Amino acid sequence: MLAVAEMQEYLDEIRKEVCSRCVECPEGGPPCIPLGKPCGVELHLPKLVEAIHEVHSDLIDPYLDNNRKKICETCAFLHHCDFCPCPMDTLSVLLVEAVEAVDERRQRRARGQQLILGLPGISRPDMEEVVQAFEEAAGTWTGCDWPTVFGPARLDLQGCTAAEATTMAVESLGAYERKAWEQAASWLTEVEHRAEQAEAQAGLAVAAANAGEWREAAEHARRAWLIEFSTGRPIRHDPPTWHRFHEIIEAGTATVP
Repeated sequence: MLAVAEMQEYLDEIRKEVCSRCVECPEGGPPCIPLGKPCGVELHLPKLVEAIHEVHSDLIDPYLDNNRKKICETCAFLHHCDFCPCPMDTLSVLLVEAVEAVDERRQRRARGQQLILGLPGISRPDMEEVVQAFEEAAGTWTGCDWPTVFGPARLDLQGCTAAEATTMAVESLGAYERKAWEQAASWLTEVEHRAEQAEAQAGLAVAAANAGEWREAAEHARRAWLIEFSTGRPIRHDPPTWHRFHEIIEAGTATVP
């Protein structure tokens, strides 16, 4: 079982991407249990996350089946009320996407931390603020995480990945809808690529600063920020990921003769 402390990031993501779209959420919620509305997320969050982690599929049915086996069969509300408090049936896709989004961020952060931990002298006092800013930013931007009105179909692609958009295109019945999702997949692929590029540039900035090459570090940090800015993300998502990091690196150049 995952520790309670590990659940907060999952809960924050779920409340943003799932609870915000739940039609059964009472006024003033979440949390919903104190307001008299039993909620499967609040009752079973650690088990929900573990059940999702046990499945790797492009289809939603395997997630639903595993959830029913691991959670529903032992739920205190099973056969004892007229409604199911768990969102896995009605909001299953959003819930799986929220959990996997957190996992992706954590993997990116872990890779970023591994990158800087291998640098000699990285624990020097003059690198402390740079390292902290990089660790706080790494993994937080992986794709489109802001509201959109994309294309003639006016698609909101917030939280949607290029892979998911491709699946939507394949499953679309009409030519108009299929083309809209194909265009969305192409755009999302570019956004995800730029997120990777920006993080790579930030990593190079850390390495250059650690080597005392602050002007080179500032150029890499500037590129990281410009790549993010070029997507329009900072206008629609607050706070941006690489702006503060860029400012800290720029400040470091002031110490260079």
